[in-house]
Amino acid sequence: MEKRDRLIVNYLAKGFKILEISDLMKKNDSVKISESMIEKRLRIIRKQYNATTLFQLGALLKENNII
Repeated sequence: MEKRDRLIVNYLAKGFKILEISDLMKKNDSVKISESMIEKRLRIIRKQYNATTLFQLGALLKENNII
């Protein structure tokens, strides 16, 4: 998983919304990413882990010690 993707799922796990994640990544991590790009990356990650919801994705990533 790319650094950018790992940052996205970590922020999601902490309870941030997509709009907040975009702002936090720009501010804290010097990664410029739009809301639509975050949504696209999450769709791709969900496909990789065969998760239908973000909650299920979070559970799978936690189970696999990714977050």
